[in-house]
Amino acid sequence: MQQNQPKIEFYRTRTFTEKLTDTFGFLRENWKPMMKYFIYIMLPISIVTAFFANHFFNGYLSIIGMFESSSGLDNDRLIKFGLSTLGAIIVSVMAYLVLVGLVYAMIRLYHLREERLKNLSWGELKPHLWHCMKRSLWLMLAGLLLLVVIGGIFILVFMGIASINRILGLVSVILLYVLALVVILPMSLAAPAYMLEDDLGVFGAYLKGMRLGFATWGGVFALTFVVGIITGVVQSFTMLPWYGLSMVKMVVTVANKQDGGFFNSSLFDFIQYLTCILSCLGYFVSAVITMIGLTVQYGHACDKIDGVGVARNIEKFDEFDNL
Repeated sequence: MQQNQPKIEFYRTRTFTEKLTDTFGFLRENWKPMMKYFIYIMLPISIVTAFFANHFFNGYLSIIGMFESSSGLDNDRLIKFGLSTLGAIIVSVMAYLVLVGLVYAMIRLYHLREERLKNLSWGELKPHLWHCMKRSLWLMLAGLLLLVVIGGIFILVFMGIASINRILGLVSVILLYVLALVVILPMSLAAPAYMLEDDLGVFGAYLKGMRLGFATWGGVFALTFVVGIITGVVQSFTMLPWYGLSMVKMVVTVANKQDGGFFNSSLFDFIQYLTCILSCLGYFVSAVITMIGLTVQYGHACDKIDGVGVARNIEKFDEFDNL
């Protein structure tokens, strides 16, 4: 079935409808191998991530309970909450790196293999997975550095304007927020640039992503907005059970009901934990859709602005002509 369909060429100019069609067409064509490795890799990670996330939320509720009660602060609880927060951050970062590596490894193999992703073995996937994971780490670190620099510049500008006039300072906050959105949104194209083009350095990928992102800003915004709505629906369904149970837990905790019966039992905590795993899986699935959509947008921008698709077709023609 897969071979009867034409391969999706990422480097070509598309209409907005074609971007959405190719995004979900890629998922529809490759859902079996993607689901297979997603479950193998991301399910265990979701189990670990949910443990720390659930622990963090319950620790947060415990802190609220301490403030609501007259017993004062408990240092042991504060230490446990700090450790659970640190653990949740570390595990979330690791999960992000693995997920980005998995998605872009499969996109790379889709183009490199004649069979695309059909009959994809772990031996073929593993080197590309490690390659993309390492690049995603550098991409994340460079992105954090750029965000700190951009944020620092915005803060300095705001402080300078606010020192002159408070009203202008308040107006500048709104303007700087809009400017930040305009600047940061094109940076999302740095990920497919760095993951798919090995000759690019990490800062070169950000420069190229921002250049192409600014040139096609409307398309990036529209695609991100629509895909965000779709993935928001997915996350709502998967997060709703955990969110509902967590709200019940919060009400019981804030009401300072130590004897909450079932709601303070180990069984309730276990059920809450299981729903948190489902919530994590839903979030990861949403991230997969977003990454594929941005990759399609990047391929569109490369062809529209730089003519990459045309150049590749000329190279293929020259190869054929020299046979």
